[in-house]
Amino acid sequence: MYKPLLFATLFLAPFSLHALDTRHTPAEDLRELGRELAAHAGASQWQQMWQRVRQAGYLQADGAPLHFSVPTARLPELARQTLAQADQVQALQHTHALYRRSFAGQVIGQRDGQPLHTLCLLVDWRTLPQSMRATPQAYLSSASLLTSYPCD
Repeated sequence: MYKPLLFATLFLAPFSLHALDTRHTPAEDLRELGRELAAHAGASQWQQMWQRVRQAGYLQADGAPLHFSVPTARLPELARQTLAQADQVQALQHTHALYRRSFAGQVIGQRDGQPLHTLCLLVDWRTLPQSMRATPQAYLSSASLLTSYPCD
């Protein structure tokens, strides 16, 4: 008798209710989470992100209005540096954080022919419970590296 009620409660409860709310998380805490993720993200997390980057056309210099111009072999290290040493972190939506790192003197990409020196990387922290913000290690493998792109 209680199993259906328990199941219904769990099923109907909003999944993001206890997720890290990036809008109410201090920027320094988001930076620290980025450093942790840079050090512990798995290959599949990175592969999925690069697949989305490829699908968005950011790796195609021909005809794409926004694209990377740095050699693709350097992009993984630049993305990892962006997470580990972000100049700025901005909360977006409920659980997303945008990590930005400027690479002064180095053209990362172009938008409509204009050079861009900053790399942006979007992370979804919805699988990290708010209560585990200080000790996120067990949840880092489920954080979503959503996309990366050159920005200004």
